[in-house]
Amino acid sequence: MAKAVITILGIQGGYVDKNKATLNNSEHIAEYYFENSNENTKKEYFNTLPLLIDKYSEEYEIIPIYTADSKIFNNAVFDELYSTLKSKFSYKEQYGIEDEKDFKEVFKLFNNTLEEFDEIIIDVTHGFRHLPLLMLIDLMIINFRDTSKIEKILFAKEEIKHTPKEKGLYEIIDLKEYLELANISFILTTFNKNYTVANHIASKKYNDLIIALNDFSNDIMAINLNNLFKQSSRKLIKELNKLDDISIKSMAEKLRDDIEQNFTLKDGQKRYEIYLKLAIDLCSKNYMLLSLSLLYESSRMYIKTTIKKEHKEIVEDIEKYFEEDWYKVGDFFKNLSWKDYCKLKYKEKKLITYDNYNKLQKSYPKDFKEKIKFKGIPNLTQEATIIEHISNTRNNLSHANSKGNFADIKKSVKKLMFKYKNIIEKKITNTPLKKTTIPKLKPIRIIKKASK
Repeated sequence: MAKAVITILGIQGGYVDKNKATLNNSEHIAEYYFENSNENTKKEYFNTLPLLIDKYSEEYEIIPIYTADSKIFNNAVFDELYSTLKSKFSYKEQYGIEDEKDFKEVFKLFNNTLEEFDEIIIDVTHGFRHLPLLMLIDLMIINFRDTSKIEKILFAKEEIKHTPKEKGLYEIIDLKEYLELANISFILTTFNKNYTVANHIASKKYNDLIIALNDFSNDIMAINLNNLFKQSSRKLIKELNKLDDISIKSMAEKLRDDIEQNFTLKDGQKRYEIYLKLAIDLCSKNYMLLSLSLLYESSRMYIKTTIKKEHKEIVEDIEKYFEEDWYKVGDFFKNLSWKDYCKLKYKEKKLITYDNYNKLQKSYPKDFKEKIKFKGIPNLTQEATIIEHISNTRNNLSHANSKGNFADIKKSVKKLMFKYKNIIEKKITNTPLKKTTIPKLKPIRIIKKASK
């Protein structure tokens, strides 16, 4: 594995004039020590390059990025003070900056250098003011792509200013944590836009949070709703509550509030309401198949809930029979529109009498029996009930059998949502979803045909 310590050379403690370096006072040099180490371990160095060689040259290749003047100056430093260390590094041509004002070329050089190695430690203490800044920007980009590549980002933090009269003291600190914060900030502010986390993102400090985000994401993408509401949403909220770093706390709180609002089961809230709300949310994020699947489940739960208002005990017995397997429960009630008692399984007939089954059939929502079609909308031009339209559109999409482009598909889904939402809002006085939840649509031309 190729490992390197990369440092940007500067000119501190002297100057270069006409290709000649002058050191102000080579005997009056600052002291350095690494963070989390005893200050008694401090050592004198003219700049950080000899320090890095002493610390890392046995395990890492030392790579100076340099300008013509910084090369001249540091050669003079090593000739006078560190001649025994000169053999432990070299100035390679590909790491030389020809024009430090050409930001694009400098950025390209940084990027090529960082890509060359598998593990890197970066020193951004020296260099002209804009060069360390460009390097940090490149490090942020690299870290988004591969969080394992960057081992450390070193910077000499001033404890005592180095002056002609006073010896300076500098603590070598690691800025890598701030790259992790940048990654976490990005994740927290974008997660509710698409509910995904890039697979390569890793963080030792925030590992539990990354796992919780991925578990939540996986449950949504798999429409694993029971686990989503009972486990992964709660786990994610717990991890978000742990974040107390002031730089990301407000982002964590906002995401936590969104999760609590949309993915926790509240007393009295019906499943069809939750599923519809989530279907609308996923449609807005362009997850059409997921949205349709939830719209379908919502419509089946709505049928069950409507019937339960009139026949609570019968419906609860059926729910217990299916052990609250909501897919099977939903299927049973959806099929009431066409499935005769004689077609029930033997165990189901022992569960419910003919008369009770007939009562459930008579309570089936009339709007769900009505045949409709949507003029000019691909896949919706045939006469069918609203739930048949939803089911057919979902099946066509899942089997790669849809007509038209993505815009046509999204339009179809929105039309179905609009119609379904209108049906349920006519039947209940306490509407669970505001009218602004679904984007405004032009009036839909629906052709109805009375069911037989």
